[in-house]
Amino acid sequence: MRAVLAWKETIRDQCVYDLAFKPDGSQLIIAAGFQVLVYDVADGSLIQPLKGHKDLVYCVAYAKDGKRFASGSADKSIIIWTSKLEGILKYTWTNDGQYLALGMMNGVVSIRNKNGEEKVKIERPGGSASPIRSIAWNPSKFVLIHYCSIQFI
Repeated sequence: MRAVLAWKETIRDQCVYDLAFKPDGSQLIIAAGFQVLVYDVADGSLIQPLKGHKDLVYCVAYAKDGKRFASGSADKSIIIWTSKLEGILKYTWTNDGQYLALGMMNGVVSIRNKNGEEKVKIERPGGSASPIRSIAWNPSKFVLIHYCSIQFI
């Protein structure tokens, strides 16, 4: 077998930490810097850079059916992305690693312990019309910020 270069991309000023092919081989996702880069494998064109993490993105992985993929970052969050390249679920851990907050597109924030048991459920008025697009724990206090509002736990 002989390898033939199909396309080449140079990513400047950022480290590539991980990459994954869509199960059907049509797309390549790359963890580079603070973003996820999505490429069309056929011609090497950048489909879209995805921004949602606030620190270096270290890992990416596709679901076996190729309908979703995940990215994990040093900001202690994991984002689940759809095939339409929309972030639909964001996870983030407290600094002590005891609680996980899941922000969902249906406007719900679920706070779970490290065993996965739901401890608090916050439902935003408006449901899916008020999706949780970002979520973060305050590192010095037990305060969770989601989207454009603050909820004290």
